[in-house]
Amino acid sequence: MKKCCIFVNGNMKTSEFYKETASSHELLISADGASNRLFELGIVPDYIVGDLDSIKSEVEEYYKTQKTVFIKFPAKKDKTDTELAIDLAKEMGYSNITMLGFLGERLDHMLGNIFMLYYAQQLGLNLELVDENNKAWLITKGKTKILNEKARTISFITLGDNAYGITLKGFAYPLDNYNLELGSTRCISNIVSEDEAEVELEIGKLIAILTNPEL
Repeated sequence: MKKCCIFVNGNMKTSEFYKETASSHELLISADGASNRLFELGIVPDYIVGDLDSIKSEVEEYYKTQKTVFIKFPAKKDKTDTELAIDLAKEMGYSNITMLGFLGERLDHMLGNIFMLYYAQQLGLNLELVDENNKAWLITKGKTKILNEKARTISFITLGDNAYGITLKGFAYPLDNYNLELGSTRCISNIVSEDEAEVELEIGKLIAILTNPEL
C-alpha cells in the first residue's frame, strides 16, 4: 500500500525521527516553508508545493539540483499550501498520508492542519498527524481497532458536532453507548489498557489523539 508523507511548516525537532518516518514512505511532499526545515534535516522531498513565498532562495536552489519538482501557485489563492499538498497526494494516487510538522507557533495554522483530518476524509483519504510525541486521526461511524498502543494516553474530541453512541473497550476508563457533547472534556486523557482496544461510534466524528505515556 503506497504511503505519502507531507511536511508542513511547523515544529520538527528530532532529526532521526523525521528521517526514519520519511524513509518509510514512497512519496515526500513539502508544503512551501517546511522545505527550509527539511534542508536542515537532510531530507530531500520529491515535490515542493505552494506559493513559494517562505522557502529560502538557497534552499530552493539546492533542491532544484536534487531534481525536486516545484509546483508553484499564485500568492492569492483559495487553499493553504497544506491543502494543496493533500490534493497533490490524491491526484498521484496516494490514499494513505502522514502529515509531519503540523504543530507550530501559529494557532490558526495549527487548527487548520488539524481540520485537514476532515478534509482528507471527505476526499476518501486516510490521514494521520504525527510528531515525536503524538499521533492523531479521525474516527467515524463503526468500530475502530487500536492495536499495540498499551499504556499510551489517548483522548477523543468530537469534531463539528456532538458524537453519539461511543463505546470504549480496552481502556482504563471504558464507556458504554456514551454521548459526547461538543466542547466536553469527558474523553480527554484516557489510557489504553489492552494490546487490542476498540472504539465504537454510532453517529458523528471523533479526533483520536495518542500521546506518549511520559507526557
